[in-house]
Amino acid sequence: METRPYFILGDVSCSVTVGLASGTAATALGSLEWSMPVSMVAGMLLGMTVAAIGIIAFGLCFGMTELHMPAMITGMLTGMGIVMLGSTQLLTEVTAGLLGALIGLVIYLLTWIADALLQLERS
Repeated sequence: METRPYFILGDVSCSVTVGLASGTAATALGSLEWSMPVSMVAGMLLGMTVAAIGIIAFGLCFGMTELHMPAMITGMLTGMGIVMLGSTQLLTEVTAGLLGALIGLVIYLLTWIADALLQLERS
């Protein structure tokens, strides 16, 4: 578990940025005519693609080990959630981006807590 501020800042900024980008991109992908299962699969694939690009970009400066898990989960959940939500109601890009950034922050915190609990069990 990383405790140095530089890397924690990088991990948080990667998760938030991936969430923001996935949420914003998901508004362009979704449609009110789509069913929930189709929206879920399309959003997951979009979120994974955005997360992979974000992981490569941030990994060059912060290393990929710690930021990979929260960023990939953020991308998948944000993509699925925003496209599924967009299939039931219209969302603006700003709203979707803010929801994605919030999802990214929450996923990072939950991943960090889970990692801390696993480290306690191991020691």
